[in-house]
Amino acid sequence: MIRLNDLYLCIQGEGCLAGTPMVLIRLHGCSVGCSFCDTKETWREDDEDRVFTLREVQTEPEKWIEMEPRELAVAACEIRQGAKWALLTGGEPADQDLRELVGYLHAYGFRVALETSGTARGHVGAGCNWVCVSPKLGSSKPVLTDVIEHAHELKMVVGKPDDVTKLEALLEGSRFQGTVCLQPMSTNPEATRFCISTCQRKGWRLSLQTHKWINER
Repeated sequence: MIRLNDLYLCIQGEGCLAGTPMVLIRLHGCSVGCSFCDTKETWREDDEDRVFTLREVQTEPEKWIEMEPRELAVAACEIRQGAKWALLTGGEPADQDLRELVGYLHAYGFRVALETSGTARGHVGAGCNWVCVSPKLGSSKPVLTDVIEHAHELKMVVGKPDDVTKLEALLEGSRFQGTVCLQPMSTNPEATRFCISTCQRKGWRLSLQTHKWINER
């Protein structure tokens, strides 16, 4: 069973795949718990917030439901329109075993993108087409070296220069060969200026939360 917090059609607003139509599958539960998280409603797994219809999950942010992987993949198909991608996010989606769900999504013609903190391995062996690791280096859970090294994209949320220092330490000696993106925390102007100058200096990529500009979730 998969714990689901939300399901909707979106335009990816961040990272290397920004601008891509996707069915967003927000999974419920998170063992990381970042202070700046904008989906804290996914953290609690209280039984009182559990519901039994997809409609309730889609209209009440703190609610969650358990679904069979095939059932969830079918629900994603029903709202996909022209979207070729499904996005697994959270919460921390890799806290759950994603192999069966990804298998069904592939069977129904989706390419699968994953956004993870890099602290869990629930996606390993699932065959995701794109893995974005957004490391939360101030949390109590370590980022797993093997998860970083097999990611396509590393997207670091930056609020202050020390965040980049921590990122550089994480990358030192790593075999990561993907794209590094810096994303200003909460579109803060000072953080944005710092990210711009750092990307120019390092040859990295700037990630902006473009979905917020167009009032999309």
